[in-house]
Amino acid sequence: MNRPALNLFLTIPGSWTAELMAHTGFDCLTLDLQHGLISADNALAMLQAISTTPTVPLVRLPWNEPSVIMKMLDAGAAGLICPMIDTAEEAARFARACRYPPEGIRSFGPIRASLLTEGDYFQQANRKVLAFAMIETASSLNMLEAIAATPGLDGLFVGPFDLSVSLGLKRLADIHDPALAEALKNVLAACRRHQLVPAIYTTSIANAAELAAMGFRLISIGDDTAILAEGAQKKLAELKKGIP
Repeated sequence: MNRPALNLFLTIPGSWTAELMAHTGFDCLTLDLQHGLISADNALAMLQAISTTPTVPLVRLPWNEPSVIMKMLDAGAAGLICPMIDTAEEAARFARACRYPPEGIRSFGPIRASLLTEGDYFQQANRKVLAFAMIETASSLNMLEAIAATPGLDGLFVGPFDLSVSLGLKRLADIHDPALAEALKNVLAACRRHQLVPAIYTTSIANAAELAAMGFRLISIGDDTAILAEGAQKKLAELKKGIP
């Protein structure tokens, strides 16, 4: 596949909306436990709903917390996105919680995950589970090379909004801002050096095309809340136009 994988964030807690979004054809969907309204209690039913399709289920964690990391993997998440990774030590803590010994500290008990794998889950998990560290602070940029070199990471995921705030930029997530553009260039270079997947979030279709051309291989384009609001606004505008 030449184009990057296309991802949508899910913020609405509900198996029906998760199933509906999965059937639209996105390559992957990310349950947003950090900023969305989804809790660990909602996540299981949503992961089950996504599994009715070939769409890959990911989870953005609320924080770098081993118990939540292991719980989401046992529930059947194919990969995790960890926010606010500032140092190589934090990246290593995240990656090790995603991996069984000897590569990590993950406790064995894939109560649902084992149902989704043909063969021995334990033998495959360390190779198949995806671990993305978010690069979204000035501190993480300063430690970029060390973070990228962390064993067990599969990718770096740029959070351009928080990164813009951390860098003190006036315009949020403006990929043409020289400071943010330089940061993206450095993340892509680090991913190439360490054979990691470069990922990013955007709300702009035009920006998504540019980011794909730059080399990002996993592109997230907004969330279900925004899609619902935009669809309702468009329908209402059409209705008002049709009813003088």
